[in-house]
Amino acid sequence: MYEGQWVRLRAMDNSDLMKLQEYSNDFRIMRSASGGILYPSTVDDAARSMQKNTSFTSGEYQFAVEAKTNRILIGQCGFIHVNWKNRTGEIAILIGEKDYQNKGYGTDAVQVLCSFGFNEMNLRKIKATVFDFNTPALRCYEKCGFRKEGSLKQEIYREGAYHDVIQLCLFRPTEE
Repeated sequence: MYEGQWVRLRAMDNSDLMKLQEYSNDFRIMRSASGGILYPSTVDDAARSMQKNTSFTSGEYQFAVEAKTNRILIGQCGFIHVNWKNRTGEIAILIGEKDYQNKGYGTDAVQVLCSFGFNEMNLRKIKATVFDFNTPALRCYEKCGFRKEGSLKQEIYREGAYHDVIQLCLFRPTEE
């Protein structure tokens, strides 16, 4: 539905269910995506999560991320919190397919998602939260123009140590 140079953002459907559940049970992926306790999820968990992300919801706006060349699902991205009064939204992205990581697909997806947020949702500020050890995500957001707003010191406990959470933001480009 929304396309960039390398990716297409589309609605999730039932054919994505098993792949999304696979991502949610991959420790390598989830260690950087979830601040909670990493606990295995079931197919029913994935189905409930997907059910929340339809065009009829009012809080989260999630997309399946597809590679344009072969139309395969490579991840998901979307708005996880929207504050309509203040016109702000927080985004998150996950590229689960190893062959598509660190090759620009995530950056392209974030650019398309930000364009959607500014031009379709009329947001003025888009935020992202990244764990300090997730350097690929930090690079991705910085390439897209995000700037660091602050850090929450020792906010997340992962693999026996506390880590900082970095907060980033991108403002709507000014019209000239």
